[in-house]
Amino acid sequence: MRISSNKVKDIVRFAHQELAENYVKGEVNTLIYALIEKFCHIGMVKALAEPELTVSESELLRVYFGIKDLKNNVPLQYVLGECDFLNANILLSHKVLIPRPETEELVQRVIDENKAKPGLEIADLCCGSGCVAVALAKNLHDSSVVAIDIDPEAIAQTKENAEHNAVAVETLKADILNDVCIDRRFDIIFSNPPYVRESERSLMRANVIEHEPWQALFVSDENPLVFYRSIALFAQKYLKKDGVLYLETNEALCNETELIFTELGYQTKKLKDFRGKERGLIATKKG
Repeated sequence: MRISSNKVKDIVRFAHQELAENYVKGEVNTLIYALIEKFCHIGMVKALAEPELTVSESELLRVYFGIKDLKNNVPLQYVLGECDFLNANILLSHKVLIPRPETEELVQRVIDENKAKPGLEIADLCCGSGCVAVALAKNLHDSSVVAIDIDPEAIAQTKENAEHNAVAVETLKADILNDVCIDRRFDIIFSNPPYVRESERSLMRANVIEHEPWQALFVSDENPLVFYRSIALFAQKYLKKDGVLYLETNEALCNETELIFTELGYQTKKLKDFRGKERGLIATKKG
């Protein structure tokens, strides 16, 4: 099936025909107007007000393939190749995880609690797209940010996003599960590591399972907190006294995650996200 004309109204009609089985009507509207804005440079308000507007053949083709991708459960952010994260624009490939609202909420907390402190040294462990590192560098002025990940694709994406947002972010390819050597100490360590247990895979939506990188999401049921144990040991070496860890956690394992840090003498505080779920942990290094 092809789009019947180059008019906005026919593009929208085609999208509803193609996507009705995958998404509810309101979602389809959000998705199609996002495609029209991205690929045709027509904002949603204008597209709604002027449905007779026409787009070029090349624009129509890009929207058409975008709709087909959405029908195949490709997440919108991958189709657009970007997303907004706080006041940063993050470029995305299929090789890195799509930033989540819960992560954005936690990063905003980091900014709010530290914006009055000059010259901060910050590490972002398991940096992925670099959205956290870029947002912190952009909002905590005069800070120095290092982004660390084992995946060369993540390091490349982080570098691209730092350049795209005109901020300085140092990158380091390293395995946080092994001994990382770095010649500096940090005031803040942030991490959103893999924490979804393999047994929880069935609870996740198809667009996540089929398209997002599994290595950025899943851990074994036998050792689901492996990254947090390594982060705790990393922080023992490289976090300054009174330095703070901000960690995103599995809501089902927040208590167990907290115990790792309390046993090492950290002062801890569990955090609830905007849905009321325990999805975060703050750990302050004492002594």
